Amino acid sequence: MRNLTISVNPYLNFFEKGIPREAFGRFMANRSIYNAMRKSVHLTDCQRAILVGTLLGDGSLIETSSKNNLRLQITHCDAQKAFVFWKYEAFKSLVLTPPKYQKQNDAWRFRTISHPELTEIGKSFYQNRQKIVPKGIASLLSPIGLAVWFMDDGAFHRSGGYLINTQCFTIAECDLLRESLRKIFNIENITRHRDHNGWRLYIQVSSAKKFREIIEPFMLKEMMYKIKSPVETTRKLLTFAVRMKI
Repeated sequence: MRNLTISVNPYLNFFEKGIPREAFGRFMANRSIYNAMRKSVHLTDCQRAILVGTLLGDGSLIETSSKNNLRLQITHCDAQKAFVFWKYEAFKSLVLTPPKYQKQNDAWRFRTISHPELTEIGKSFYQNRQKIVPKGIASLLSPIGLAVWFMDDGAFHRSGGYLINTQCFTIAECDLLRESLRKIFNIENITRHRDHNGWRLYIQVSSAKKFREIIEPFMLKEMMYKIKSPVETTRKLLTFAVRMKI
């Protein structure tokens, strides 16, 4: 008896679930676009640098339903809308739709397509689906990546230094980040402080000027409040008011 080969339509569930054929057509068109993008688009050095910064911060790599590759997801509150769209422009070559407003969280979000190069980077930043600091983080850090990380998770401290929220990382990982910042950027005076959520890095006043000089060229104007003290901001506003005779 000859072996029989039975061909099964892999998309039969679309029709069984009552999904219109028009929607199926759109799905297939998008699928073709996805595949073409995966083959033709590669991460640039700048995209990789920004990706490292945002993975240390608020960005995340997530699985798709097929679980073949990872994709980048970016979400920020409405107050940081400009930052979301800046990241969107940075990763536009990997994105099909612009950021969308999420009313339930008062936030903006976009996702890239899944891509093998994102998956490869994800192997360094995730372990058992938990975000980690790669052991070779020193070789991945760059000025623009540091600026993105700070815009994600940094803040001005009333003492005149800067805080970076690293509560999602272990104490050993925080120490690795401290040593990497010293090694790559010569930022010497960094301590870690514990709060009720975990550990935070504190860039002391003595190193604040150097740190600011590194990241300021890459800071969005909408995010400059993170590196300026309230006194400095107020002084500039008063100077502007006097100049304009307000």
